[in-house]
Amino acid sequence: MSAIELRSVGFGYTADRLFKDFSLAIAEREFFGVIGPNGSGKTTLLRLLVRLLSPQSGQIALAGKSLADYSHNGLARLLGFMPQENHFAFDFSVEEVVLMGRNPFLGRFQRPGKLDQNKVQAAMEFTDTWSLRRKGINEVSGGERQRVVLARTLSQEPHILLLDEPTSHLDIHHQLGILQILRRLNRQGITIVVNLHDLNLASLACSRLLLLDKGKPIACDVPEQVLTPDLIRQAYGIEPIIERHPESGRPQILLPAERA
Repeated sequence: MSAIELRSVGFGYTADRLFKDFSLAIAEREFFGVIGPNGSGKTTLLRLLVRLLSPQSGQIALAGKSLADYSHNGLARLLGFMPQENHFAFDFSVEEVVLMGRNPFLGRFQRPGKLDQNKVQAAMEFTDTWSLRRKGINEVSGGERQRVVLARTLSQEPHILLLDEPTSHLDIHHQLGILQILRRLNRQGITIVVNLHDLNLASLACSRLLLLDKGKPIACDVPEQVLTPDLIRQAYGIEPIIERHPESGRPQILLPAERA
């Protein structure tokens, strides 16, 4: 059974649809990456999967069940979503932010209990944010905030984790830190679906890549079959130089000197 399945999905913000008869299956425990130029539909795809948008045709299934049939809390217990932008109008403490991830497990007026506190602490220790728990969320650095938001998502105990550009605006150290956490989660059995602009990070992290261009799937395969000169040229309009990573053997893309 697939963790995620899209069957002939169509969606568009205008009469000219972004996705047309789009089908995709993502296996359980897969580390799946979505790449493509700006406007290719990467964020829209994730928004469809978390029901922030509804397909205009076709069907989406999670764990063999139609997405439309999940209750709000039922979906939140299965699926964790980390959006690209995370703004906080109030300066909640870091621990309060992570505790928000327990809302799907609480009744309307129920206060968090010992179990919820334990889940929050475990998520924060996993993401190395426990030491930040008493700080205000607007006091921490960008890299720390990303890990805090990831901890909030993990406190939901999701089986499937969707992330929209989790390494954007981060330096190399924090980019690698996020990817290391995601690898550990994937080894523990969580299905990972991640949008990435950085093709080299996507190549190193993901077992399979979907290359989108204007809502059209250009390729969906292992990185070696997707990050090729012809496909990169088709999607991005550049002439890439592609080499192999000396440790992983995965393809790595260099920019041509005359375009740098």
